Amino acid sequence: MNVSSTRSKSLRKFSSKVDLFFLSNPSVHQSLKRVISRELTITGDALVDEFFTPMISSIYYEIEREVNAEAASAYRAELVIKELSTFARVNSQFLKRASHSVEGFCPEFAHELMRNFLEEGGDRGSLPAHYVLYAGALIRDLDVFVNGYIPQAESSRLLLWLHEIIVNSHCPSTILGGYYATEAVATAETEELRRLTNRLGQLKVGKTGADLPNLDYYYRLHLDNTHEGATQGVAVEEGHQEGIALFIRNANRYGFLMPQIVDGFLQLLGPLVDQWTELCMLTNAESNLP
Repeated sequence: MNVSSTRSKSLRKFSSKVDLFFLSNPSVHQSLKRVISRELTITGDALVDEFFTPMISSIYYEIEREVNAEAASAYRAELVIKELSTFARVNSQFLKRASHSVEGFCPEFAHELMRNFLEEGGDRGSLPAHYVLYAGALIRDLDVFVNGYIPQAESSRLLLWLHEIIVNSHCPSTILGGYYATEAVATAETEELRRLTNRLGQLKVGKTGADLPNLDYYYRLHLDNTHEGATQGVAVEEGHQEGIALFIRNANRYGFLMPQIVDGFLQLLGPLVDQWTELCMLTNAESNLP
């Protein structure tokens, strides 16, 4: 049996971790359904703190366990790094487009998205675009080349496609929910990528952490509150998440609609999560080949 046939059979079906979370937490599922159907009115604070945050924490705990970066093969580590780099490559242009999509409805939210775009895409006189930093760091520290890489996993391509649909939406509330999902998982995903690049560094060059100086700089830029790239003591990823959460927490003030926020959140959380699941299945299938 050839590799492509094995991949096809192993990846034909898998259960989304979002669906599995709902099966294990039926009260959350019922509450979100009632919000969408306008049978339940809740505050933005409750939506963020009581529903979205625990959901993401639970799902990404499972992802961390499944990826098991500290024991990953070089093949798994490098494939995941390359696949996830494809979203990092285009995220800044998505942010810019989303900002333009909402500017007529909520200029304050458009401003926050544009601020994030300038951080991700490179603010002249400040740091280079984050993807440029990341791609260069992978080359310099690990000799891993992600520029121009075409995603192989179906879920990676689906994530790009769905994100493009969301940022061009006519519905600002859907964009808000979708971009909150993207930014709310960013810290967990960046931490997981750091574990994977450390593992790959250990296997390829016998180095991890600060001994991979360019990658270490990149990760501290996103996760460290004391890094030069932090804003008023808030790390980049945390600042992006909280900056967008503000508009959910104050949805009534800005005119955002809870059903569409939940819908947008779920539209992008699913493919963000499924990408990890499929990549683990893909690498498991490869490792089991004779």
